[in-house]
Amino acid sequence: MIPLSRRHFLAIAGLAPVGGARAQLIGHAEGEWSIRGTDPIEIYRGDRRITAYHAGTAQGVPFFDPVVGPGGKSHTAPATQAPAEFAPTGLWFSLGNVNGRSFHPSADGPQEAGPERGIIIHKGMNGVLIKGSAVVIRVKSEWTETGSSDRRVCSDQREFTLFHREDGSLAVSALIELIADAGDLEIGPEASGAWSVRVGPGLVWKEGDKNRHLSGSEGETGSGVAGSRSRWVVAEGLDAGNLPGGVAMFDHPGNPGAPARWTIDGSGLVSANPFVPAPLPQPPAPGTDAVEDAGNAARGFRMRARSGQFDVPRLVRNGESLFFRYRTIFFSGKAEAAGIPTAYDLFAGRSG
Repeated sequence: MIPLSRRHFLAIAGLAPVGGARAQLIGHAEGEWSIRGTDPIEIYRGDRRITAYHAGTAQGVPFFDPVVGPGGKSHTAPATQAPAEFAPTGLWFSLGNVNGRSFHPSADGPQEAGPERGIIIHKGMNGVLIKGSAVVIRVKSEWTETGSSDRRVCSDQREFTLFHREDGSLAVSALIELIADAGDLEIGPEASGAWSVRVGPGLVWKEGDKNRHLSGSEGETGSGVAGSRSRWVVAEGLDAGNLPGGVAMFDHPGNPGAPARWTIDGSGLVSANPFVPAPLPQPPAPGTDAVEDAGNAARGFRMRARSGQFDVPRLVRNGESLFFRYRTIFFSGKAEAAGIPTAYDLFAGRSG
């Protein structure tokens, strides 16, 4: 999907109120997408609620939850599975080291958090477009110091595109513009973040469970996925209706730090982290296997490093922006049938 331009969204922004408590209904043709409400912003396809976008006031970050797969059941964790009272249980974006502050969800709740934390405040919708098989919403957020909502650190614009693929699986694409509009931003290394999902209990990988699988794009499986650099990661198992399904998380090759290093916490969290510094890979010694492939990969890594893609900390000057692109696919059945590698290539612009 091609992101809408700012002008296009300004043209349709009047369709959706920004902030406030007014109810809204956008689009209501039978079998098509519709948007209802303001907090949460509920997204329907026909009479089925596919997901809802919450302001996340108590959690400290806006988030999607639940996310319903093609089988009609949620693929994300119920609230009772979250390891902390205020942790989101769906799909969200946050960073853990912006100007020395963590904007990840706080286990203590945003009001009790210490001075080195911040919160992301949903400020409303800027536009919505419903066309054919896709719905696009644009929302904005402000990143502020905890307890001082007028002490803004930066802001963002988020464009989310939801559509059902030919096999019925749900795709959620995110284009996020982090805007340094309150001074320079220094984004430092962190242990987790930025695009995260907490999958349902039937999709959480467990050693020895034949129904649950965790895999990455580079061939890693199980515990080997944690800490690996991969273009995509897939968690397979059972959805909330005990039917086979899974969640695939895609990291765009143009993102900072791509390919992301993945955080897996054992309680359902799967997170693409762009800001983990790592030593540059060394090409193998002459005479070893796969010299050419490994050498090319190392050279490509070095070229991206020299261009600043792997710089940590990352400095975003006042008035500039940093862009992130992700896609998450919620599918039924097995990953092989969902065609995850091909779907990633389409997302990354590698196929026609």
